[in-house]
Amino acid sequence: MTTPLKKPVHRESAATIREAGKLRQIIISMEPPHLLGFRAKGCRKTYYLTAQACYMLAVKADVLSKSKQRKSKRGKPRKLSF
Repeated sequence: MTTPLKKPVHRESAATIREAGKLRQIIISMEPPHLLGFRAKGCRKTYYLTAQACYMLAVKADVLSKSKQRKSKRGKPRKLSF
């Protein structure tokens, strides 16, 4: 069961990114009513996405990944020689 988001929640992820010349962990924040924020640990700039935008990005990435897998299974087309 889930609870509604009423207060901002910040979590440190295990993922890292290179920012300002260093490898830094990514801090993810969920803020009411439907914002997701991403920033590098130790940096001030936060980048926001709506929950709907994150969902659509995840769906598009999944569809693209599956189509690439299907394409690689088909193999390369053969050239016809006459």
